Amino acid sequence: MFLNTCIGLIAGHSGDSLTDILKRKGYRVAIVGGVKNEPGMDKADFELVEDLSNYKEIIGFFREHEVNKVIIGTGHHKAILLADVLEKSGIKTNINYSKSLLAKDKIKFKEELIKLEIATPKYLSIDVNKDVSIDEITGKIAIPCVVKSSVDAIQPVKANSVAELKEAIEKVKATNTVVLIEEYIKGNDCTVAVESNGKNIRSLGVTYYCKAKEYRLKGFDGAYSRKMSEDKESEICKIAVEIAKQLGFTGLLRIDFIVDECSEKVYVLELNTVIVTGYKGSAYPFFKKQGIDIAEVMISNSLKLLGLET
Repeated sequence: MFLNTCIGLIAGHSGDSLTDILKRKGYRVAIVGGVKNEPGMDKADFELVEDLSNYKEIIGFFREHEVNKVIIGTGHHKAILLADVLEKSGIKTNINYSKSLLAKDKIKFKEELIKLEIATPKYLSIDVNKDVSIDEITGKIAIPCVVKSSVDAIQPVKANSVAELKEAIEKVKATNTVVLIEEYIKGNDCTVAVESNGKNIRSLGVTYYCKAKEYRLKGFDGAYSRKMSEDKESEICKIAVEIAKQLGFTGLLRIDFIVDECSEKVYVLELNTVIVTGYKGSAYPFFKKQGIDIAEVMISNSLKLLGLET
């Protein structure tokens, strides 16, 4: 029925795996990348290199190739903003704009977790133009602590000293985003993929992936991800499904957890409404070890949300 249908794709580092799956399913692919030679561009039927904020050119490109459905395979903030513009232009996407914004704002997401009485590390926030003394910060959040941009403008840093804390705060402020200072939990990192199409929600199980370790994030020496008991895995997966259900998320989500190595208490760190599925520089190989082709799950879920598969 949908043979030769051309699907739009905005996927960043996930473009290679997602293009492969779409082509295997018989779809043509019109890919948009922010820079030349992004993964998947050499495999797609049509390509456009364009800043993702240049909406007019991108919409024109999709209309030229009769694309009315687009898969967003990257959680980059420009891609999320573009998805809203595409929807308003009559081009359907696989993501929920308002929910994506919620997940992207780490502070708002934490506030929702607290309402649901789901544990997340203690935190405080500092507005860009606000100065807060180090004594005031450390009186609430002890060192070591984790410093983040509230919207992921730069990678998180673990501050192990006052000097490192000051430096990390200034680096976040330089991005003109709110500073998030979070309690450091020493423990076991893991992630859970949750697939939701609005009707059915399922967990794909616990994947032993530690972003701090794999990305060699500053200050996180000794970060780890190790196999836990079936009971603990079950507890974590139930929390992941409950978050998706209670907050109304759809798509293929990735929820990151840390389990305190002393108390074994489970904490939710963050939620990504789009899983990075590229062959390199993502959690793809970790899912693969579990027998899960996360790119294939991503495409299957997206096509259902777009009404192209049941």
